Amino acid sequence: MKKWLVALFTLFFTIAAAGQMSIKGVVVNDATGLPIVGSSVFISNSSKGTVSNNSGQFELNNIPPGKYDLVISCIGYETNVMAVSDAQLPLRLKVELTLKAKELENVIVEPSIEEGWDKWGKMFMENFIGSTQNALQCNIKNTNKIRLNKNKKSNRVIAYCNEPVLIENKALGYTLKYQLENFEVNYKDRTTFYLGYPLFEDMTKDGKQIKGRWAKNRQEAFKGSVTHFMQALYSNKLAAEDFEVRRMVRGPNLEKERVKAIYKATVISNGETNGNGVSIIISGKAPATGGDSSAYYQRIMRQPDQLDVYGSTILTADSIIVANEGRYKGLHFNDYLYITYKGEKEEEAYLRTQMEKRSATFQRSLVILINGELITLDEAGSYFNPQDFLTSGYWGWSEKMANLLPTDYVIYEK
Repeated sequence: MKKWLVALFTLFFTIAAAGQMSIKGVVVNDATGLPIVGSSVFISNSSKGTVSNNSGQFELNNIPPGKYDLVISCIGYETNVMAVSDAQLPLRLKVELTLKAKELENVIVEPSIEEGWDKWGKMFMENFIGSTQNALQCNIKNTNKIRLNKNKKSNRVIAYCNEPVLIENKALGYTLKYQLENFEVNYKDRTTFYLGYPLFEDMTKDGKQIKGRWAKNRQEAFKGSVTHFMQALYSNKLAAEDFEVRRMVRGPNLEKERVKAIYKATVISNGETNGNGVSIIISGKAPATGGDSSAYYQRIMRQPDQLDVYGSTILTADSIIVANEGRYKGLHFNDYLYITYKGEKEEEAYLRTQMEKRSATFQRSLVILINGELITLDEAGSYFNPQDFLTSGYWGWSEKMANLLPTDYVIYEK
């Protein structure tokens, strides 16, 4: 009898706990109050999602601990995104969606030309899907729905899609529905920015061989990733997980500015320039500046306008984790972090895209907090606000859709 009572209590506790970790609600049109059928409701960057029924109602259960973006979207409506944490659960919501009032061309103030997938599709794939080994096994199923516009004045290409971008990743064994909110490649600033919310679904294939390959590829994609770094940082295991972190300061090249000023003040030219629009001395006597030679001037003028100064001290997690609040920690730093992952070397494709003729070495990345705000992270490696955490170097190349893993992978599969 006691065993039955224990079993019943355990069952009740399990059901009650599942109910506590749930989000329920209804999706309606904000103007009419009528339910919206077939709305997509999901936790961004996870496999946890559902659709609203004929009454506009939805239910998500067994929500894992953490902070998440809850995304509610429907074709023809503006996307609604809510920041949710497990401390708020259970949640009951009434979500109001607004009809999209304007198409893309009405939103953009500057003149633009829609040139389509034939013109910009390759660029979109490289900047969104990536050019890693995994990217070779990815494809977008609805490219005909993606619109690409070139703004000549600002030298930008932007992309827009009225429905989720459907991605098939045969390397990692996922299909993704990506709610694309913004995509922009700025050729003037040489930057790429995109914002959106992915929902993952496992591919179903029979056979241990293909599932084993997916598991291996997922593990390799995880190693050295931003999520891996955040997990190591949270648990204070940077060195154990093969990460090395240093500070980096980027500032003006003062010596180059000094030399530029000398050239500006002393007009000596034989008609040749060094590519910076500044005349250089090929022969003859250099200006009197304490013994500087003409060859020295030319070498300085070939240097970049800004110089990067790297710290010699390897940082521990304690030096950049500045806050602790329950299950969450706060990451903050000034200038840049220079992060080296020693667990794997760079892909050869990375060297080709960087046009660097050298052997592959450890993966090196730069990160900066573009708004200077504190980043909150949890033990699973999830972090907020991701838009404030700007990466370049290896992560700027590798952290794209082809290598993206859901938070479920980190929590359940690792």
